[in-house]
Amino acid sequence: MSNKILPNLKDVSRVPEELLPVLHWWQDRGPKTLAYVGAAVAVVIAGYLWVESARTKREAAIEAISSAATVEDYEAVVASNAPVAPLAKLNLARELYAAGEPEGALAVYDEVLSDMDEPALRDIAVVGRICSLEALGRVDEALAAVAEAEPAIVNAEKPHYLAGDLILAKARLTCQKGDKAAAKAVLAPILTAADEAPLATYKPQAELTQSMIDAYTPKSLFDKAAEATAQ
Repeated sequence: MSNKILPNLKDVSRVPEELLPVLHWWQDRGPKTLAYVGAAVAVVIAGYLWVESARTKREAAIEAISSAATVEDYEAVVASNAPVAPLAKLNLARELYAAGEPEGALAVYDEVLSDMDEPALRDIAVVGRICSLEALGRVDEALAAVAEAEPAIVNAEKPHYLAGDLILAKARLTCQKGDKAAAKAVLAPILTAADEAPLATYKPQAELTQSMIDAYTPKSLFDKAAEATAQ
């Protein structure tokens, strides 16, 4: 299963033309692993670059981040202190996670949360941190982080672009605590979402997660998800 089932970027009419390479890069090079941040992240990154940087710096930042493809590339961007460095940290953490290095990803997410004030970018780090804790088997810590994040992400007045990712993570974690019924109940907001609702885009993932819950054994759901998405 690929990330193509995640929210796509059909409406780019309000995105400046010079930012389109960033959006295309995110769509084309997403890692084939458990997706904890949807394609909507690209919109946040594009908006951040548009608002926070002067034109020339913005173009340089786009070039730097769009040409990066590996952990080493992102480490170089971070070390350069370029305007895009804070965003590169999020990409670095994502690549470390995708490479099976959740401990390294967790350290970067913690660093982002200690240094960054931008709420939308912090939310990405919050959800990524939860999934990194899950991958490390630190289920109780991850569930505590979910409970802390839910009011602002899942229960927000307006639909949050990471709500589906947090719901999926909570369902997996709840299952790992041994309560399959409760885990499947967590998925209900996605599975019953109206077709036009933002959460509806997560239905394929929720259905896969529900199947994984039904077949759950002590082997971690993270491993099962990685196996499923690699097919």
